[in-house]
Amino acid sequence: MLTKEKGNERGDVMKRGLAAAMKYLTNHVVNHIPSYTIRHAWYRDVLGWSIGPGASILLNQHIQMAGVRSSGRKVVIGKGTVINYGCLLYTTGGIVIGDQVSISSGVWLVTGMHDMNDAGFAVSYKPIIIGNYAWIGMRATILAGVTIGEGAVVMAGAVVTRDVPPYAVVGGVPARVVGNRALCDPSYTLDFRPLFE
Repeated sequence: MLTKEKGNERGDVMKRGLAAAMKYLTNHVVNHIPSYTIRHAWYRDVLGWSIGPGASILLNQHIQMAGVRSSGRKVVIGKGTVINYGCLLYTTGGIVIGDQVSISSGVWLVTGMHDMNDAGFAVSYKPIIIGNYAWIGMRATILAGVTIGEGAVVMAGAVVTRDVPPYAVVGGVPARVVGNRALCDPSYTLDFRPLFE
């Protein structure tokens, strides 16, 4: 007869195995299927994401997650938002992306971090929030706990370690405000769904 402790241990092993299988399937199978319908269905129904109408999540994303549906509805992608190919989405801390946001290729959204001064190298998670009409340039990195304001622009290669005001343009490592976006009342609609991507 199994003891309660052995039963819990076996349950934990099964949960870890299921989480590892879902992560593997997401990153090495689903994210390479050239069909928005199939990929988005997986993200919604299996991973529990909320994806707005007209959003496009292109091929070859790498999704770092804690487990199956462990983040609940912490991942929200607004209508018309485009996440270009080859991004890293570290979803454990939660990612909320507004409407009509353009996320360029190779962007990293990193919601987890380690405390380098903790003897146990403790990890913590904080959400990333990106406002409507923001534009994140190619290979930019946004770190845990950062809010990108509405209409803000993050230049290519920037590393964003603190909040970005609405309509500000930031660049550099670490990113600093280098200007302001002249367009202060955007109303465009992103319509980017290339076939087989």
